[in-house]
Amino acid sequence: MQFIFGTSLAKSMISLNNELLVRSLVAMPNNLSITRFQQLCEIPSRTTAKELLFYLVNSGIGKLSDDSVTFSQSDKLGTILLAMREGNDPHELSKKLRWQDFEIFASILMESFGYTFERNVVLSRPRVQIDVIGFYQKTALLIDCKHWMRIYDFNIAKFSLNQIKRASVFLDKRKEIDAAIPIILTLHEYSCNFFEKIPIVPISKFKEFLQNFPFYLDRLYSIQRK
Repeated sequence: MQFIFGTSLAKSMISLNNELLVRSLVAMPNNLSITRFQQLCEIPSRTTAKELLFYLVNSGIGKLSDDSVTFSQSDKLGTILLAMREGNDPHELSKKLRWQDFEIFASILMESFGYTFERNVVLSRPRVQIDVIGFYQKTALLIDCKHWMRIYDFNIAKFSLNQIKRASVFLDKRKEIDAAIPIILTLHEYSCNFFEKIPIVPISKFKEFLQNFPFYLDRLYSIQRK
């Protein structure tokens, strides 16, 4: 399906009304007609609905086919990140996410770079729950997803210590793994990249982190098997 609307016009329209990006979240994930998309997003004009879809698709979000559009699980978080770049408040946007959306997106990114992964891992005696684990050879990246909470100086020590404990338990249970690295993944930006060598990675930079991870292993807090 082709639109006659230009990219510059779409960008102009979106910049004037960022609320449309937020409205589009109610349609994700889904496979639906353009008419249904317009209804769910409560957009009076079909032309405006098409412009919004055109903008999203050109931003790598969703797929258009004939008179329908398909949004995947990862498209919802992709729209959140796009809305953040357009100036919407991250704290308010995070309320639109379920914790599953955030974890699924992290898993998809890891898989795209060749990592295997496990999600929502629960260990017993002692009981710990790990949001997402990525595997790089015999090294495990243990990720604590903080999509709904801002990271501040006063709580980063608590989050980091808890993730170190989870990593230690995991390494003790999984004998095939040689090292475990605790990581904090957040929707919000944080002023520091590391806390005591534990990486604090905003989701907007997670792709870059995964690309470069092998090159700065020496900078990361790593629990080694004895």
